[in-house]
Amino acid sequence: MLISPESRRIARVLLESPLPQLDRLFDYALPPELGDVEPGVRVRVPLRTAGRVVDAFVVELDVEGDADRPLSEVESIVSSVPVLPDRLYRLARRVADRAAGSASDVLRLVIPKRQVRVEKAWTADSPTPLLGPEARDAAASVVGLYDGLQAVLDESGRAAVEAIPQLTDDAPGWARMLAAAAATTLAAGKSSILVVPDHRDLDRLLAALDGFVPPEAIARHDSRQTNPDRYRSFLRTLEDAPCIVVGNRSAVYAPVVAGLVAVWDDGDSLLGEPLAPYVHARDAALLRQEAEGSALLFAGHTRTTEVERLVARGWLQDIRAARRVLPRVVLSTPQEMEQPTPQRMPSSAFLAARNAAAEGPVLIQVSRPGFAPSLVCADCRAPARCPHCGGPLGARHRGAVPVCGWCGRGARAWTCPVCSSTRLRLASSGSERTADELGRA
Repeated sequence: MLISPESRRIARVLLESPLPQLDRLFDYALPPELGDVEPGVRVRVPLRTAGRVVDAFVVELDVEGDADRPLSEVESIVSSVPVLPDRLYRLARRVADRAAGSASDVLRLVIPKRQVRVEKAWTADSPTPLLGPEARDAAASVVGLYDGLQAVLDESGRAAVEAIPQLTDDAPGWARMLAAAAATTLAAGKSSILVVPDHRDLDRLLAALDGFVPPEAIARHDSRQTNPDRYRSFLRTLEDAPCIVVGNRSAVYAPVVAGLVAVWDDGDSLLGEPLAPYVHARDAALLRQEAEGSALLFAGHTRTTEVERLVARGWLQDIRAARRVLPRVVLSTPQEMEQPTPQRMPSSAFLAARNAAAEGPVLIQVSRPGFAPSLVCADCRAPARCPHCGGPLGARHRGAVPVCGWCGRGARAWTCPVCSSTRLRLASSGSERTADELGRA
């Protein structure tokens, strides 16, 4: 950059501050002693109104011809690593503008705190991970189970995928589908971002990826990591070599050149950001795909109303899997329901559920939650009521102290107002009691 004697270098920086009045770019002069400065590096700049020095990111560099304009100078360069590439800043700015928030609030979700030792040991020359022929064929076979999924990956399309509810020894069917899609994208020389709600889904997805891609191709991004490991994974996403980013809701902002962004179970409340600007991972993925043109997948066993609306409008393609086992519905006959000895579940339904459990999930619907929502007197069958507020008494587990469903108080010394009995009987069964009885059977 050629600079005439009458001009000077300036840096437009974004301050690390949640204050809305500071959510814009500020001009600072770059003194000659700082040398060459790259966009995206961390710096420290003074705030004249506050009389202190704050951290900031260099977003743009420019040469100003009017050197007479009063400008403060950049205090120092914190790190020479460009942790804020232009694509990440544009995404954060776009998300913040849509949610009426600040870009710094979005960036603090993805850029971890600096770790000096990790940064010194890091070299941005990781080799491009290669997939063997067997891994390519395995990924292609899994992707082939979903009609139209390969075309979405090749053409950078958008789709809502109904995952196969299949249980295997190593990973469930949905995890193998996302791992195969990411492996196919990696084989094409592009990075992928896989977003899951919690650590259980993350472990299942990592187990599925282990069968397709080498470990060095995976970059984790979750809260269970230590600060050095998280910063090391973040530096990996800054490299040119493609990788697969796997993590929780904030992983959707990973600064990779993404060829695929996939979100599993977007209806889970854990994917909603509880901090300002409260952007859901689904909305961030939609904004990112619209700006960058990557493939976008919303996968799940069921669809949320938001995803179904996008499918109905034609914005998302509907992709369904070829189910290997059709669901079977068992209806009880009147003769079974009128048996002298009442049963929680008819024998035909219990046998069908036990046989079907060997092939896949079994759904048993119960009308009431909890263990025993209502209790009655064991002698006269009068409903048990709370002596304080008159609410119904229930049991949270077998042998537990009765608890009022209205005020939440325990009734340790309950006495029946009709027959003065102190014994209680379970009058109803909830979902937890049903699960307990099925486990005993």
